[in-house]
Amino acid sequence: MNSPRTPNWHDDCFFGIHYDLHATADDTDFGAALSGEHLRQRLAQVQPDWIQCDCKGHKGYCSYPTTVGSPAPGLVGDPLETHRRITREMGIRLGVHYSGVWDARAIELHPDWARIDQAGNPDPRITCRHSDYLEAMMIPQLVEIIDRYDVDGFWVDGDNWASKPCWCDRCRNAFRDRTGHEAPTEAATDHWHMWLAFHRELFIEYVERWVDAVHERKPDCVAISSYIYGARQPDPRMRVNVDCLSGDLDFRWGAEHALLESRVFDARDRGFNLMAWMQTKPGEMTDPRPWMGKPTVHLCQELSEVIAHGGAAMVYEKPQRCGHLTGWHHDRIAAVADYLRARRPWCRETTSASDVAILHFADHFYRHNTPLYEYEPGTEPIEGALAALLEHHRTVDVLTEDAAEARMDQYRMLVVPEITGIGTSMLDRLKQYAARGGRLLITGSHLAHECADLVGARPDGEALDRGVYLHVPGRDITIPIPTHGPADGPAPGRIFPWQPVAIEVSDTQAIAWRHDEQEPHDNRTDQVLITRRDVGKGCILAAHGPLFSGYFNTRYPELRRLIGELVDGLNVDWLVRPATGADMPPTLELIARRRHGELLIHMLNRGPSIVLPPKRILIEHLPPIHNAALEVQLSRRPVSTTLEPGGIPIETTWHDGHLTVTIPKVDVHEVLVVRE
Repeated sequence: MNSPRTPNWHDDCFFGIHYDLHATADDTDFGAALSGEHLRQRLAQVQPDWIQCDCKGHKGYCSYPTTVGSPAPGLVGDPLETHRRITREMGIRLGVHYSGVWDARAIELHPDWARIDQAGNPDPRITCRHSDYLEAMMIPQLVEIIDRYDVDGFWVDGDNWASKPCWCDRCRNAFRDRTGHEAPTEAATDHWHMWLAFHRELFIEYVERWVDAVHERKPDCVAISSYIYGARQPDPRMRVNVDCLSGDLDFRWGAEHALLESRVFDARDRGFNLMAWMQTKPGEMTDPRPWMGKPTVHLCQELSEVIAHGGAAMVYEKPQRCGHLTGWHHDRIAAVADYLRARRPWCRETTSASDVAILHFADHFYRHNTPLYEYEPGTEPIEGALAALLEHHRTVDVLTEDAAEARMDQYRMLVVPEITGIGTSMLDRLKQYAARGGRLLITGSHLAHECADLVGARPDGEALDRGVYLHVPGRDITIPIPTHGPADGPAPGRIFPWQPVAIEVSDTQAIAWRHDEQEPHDNRTDQVLITRRDVGKGCILAAHGPLFSGYFNTRYPELRRLIGELVDGLNVDWLVRPATGADMPPTLELIARRRHGELLIHMLNRGPSIVLPPKRILIEHLPPIHNAALEVQLSRRPVSTTLEPGGIPIETTWHDGHLTVTIPKVDVHEVLVVRE
């Protein structure tokens, strides 16, 4: 079962700043320029609800005079005391950034605490969960910080995403004791997934221990483990009593990253925040090109996604090594904060009104992701489905298995994107959902093998890994369907096979066949690749191949149009949809929420002003989206319809249970408020 939900001070917060420095052994004047007056001036520019300042980074050195660990050799004064004193005087909550699993200094001092890789080599950065690190270093340090500074929260970084399996004798012996099996060393060997599950369990036990220690010392101290229970950790139950869910968005593609994480966090029973990096660069973090500041519009675009789903927003700002806080950076942060705060009244305390839910199941994900908690390729079909549906202006949520069990009937359509190994109970639930009138879209080459009773079809011949074309319904074109994905290393690439099927039951029909070339009328074969089964009041549309992984890896517009035609053929009675004949770009994203008798339709402009090649990743200008025409299903004429912020009245027409409205312009983020 889920850990208890306890209200906390973060519930009332909306905008914050995350100061991240990661003290090192090379710092010479760390904190020398951070006076109380200087910090007060910068915080007054922004007026955040809370901040998170540096405490201990990945290098393991502390930015305060710890007696437990290693203070930065170049530390001047006590920056943490300055942050505590000024935030308390200004009524601002103070959290601290602390690197958990990743601690290079701890391993330097205690080599026995290092994780050991498959080859027997110690990891210079990542600690072992069976070492003494947690009890001898981490928890005493967290307690020291509470006792000395009375901090309001911990944001523990380098936690799940830094975790990796460990082959030290302690871990190997513990695995043998718990399972009776020897530790495997290769992914293809027996008990590999049991070995990974063992380490995920160790991670949960570790977080439980430090969170409980924090709460024992200070019950109202907010404990956050970065990205626990997000898309990279979609466990069906939240065992750890974390007070809030949080993570930092990708420094390059933050808006894309926020699409997924905002929705997964929103489906959990916790408050959440996500932070956008103030700076970015092409390539990886190690790229020699300099970090560049993001324009205000770029940051507003990223964080609008977060607040539209009810989350709090943060910006990740990098102080100078001496502790100086750059003035023009804070001017920009203040502008972003003002933009978001203007939308706060229509973002907080809302619930989802989405038409579609995409399912994200932990068992499948953990069998396909990079261990232990990295995204791809495990999230590829989910992200592909999310992108394709949003680009067709559908309102979409992402649900973990427990959320799906509790809430699936509130959605008009469910998407099951290439999820293997679905249990019998869930398959029955999905069939019942369709029988009650739901529309189910399920994809993957495994369907006829694993879910024949659900889709009404069985395998017909060998799977296809090349030469797959599909006709786009309603249009005289046939398009190539991706059958190969990017390589994970020196290999030629992943295979995305499609499985031809034979119809098994009378209520199932063929919808699309493989074409061996691109002429729709001359090149069709008799191999069925997409089927539709009518079940009770609803239906099950099955694409017998990795339709959404293909879209994730290509973003091919014609493939998006094919997906749109398939979805349109389901005749979903949408709550929100483009008005008949409307021509809106795929860059317009719709998010439907409800609150106190209001339907809130968030409209986000996700388009760049220019094509973004790999070396150009900053958004300087967003061309407005003009005349976005929507149709909303309403049982009666609304009391009022306004565009927010600003309370601008919007002309509408209402007829036969449908409201039609045209939004003159969407710059970045506008909210249509329909008062029923």
